Amino acid sequence: MGDHDREAARRAVREARLEAQRPWWQKRVTGWLFSLPSRFWRSLRWWGAELGEVLVWWIALALLFGVGLLGWWAWRTVF
Repeated sequence: MGDHDREAARRAVREARLEAQRPWWQKRVTGWLFSLPSRFWRSLRWWGAELGEVLVWWIALALLFGVGLLGWWAWRTVF
């Protein structure tokens, strides 16, 4: 093992000891805070998918209505 590996191992042990000494509520709060960005993006993706689906259905309905209106206009014009 080189000096770099030993120092990395010491640092890992020191961080693990500090983590073990932290109170439970601090672990919960920091865990919650650090998970906020990923939860935000997950929520944003979900809302985007939901709104996208609704938007697609509204566009399909508008196209159907437009085709019906065009057919009605063509029918009245021809006959």
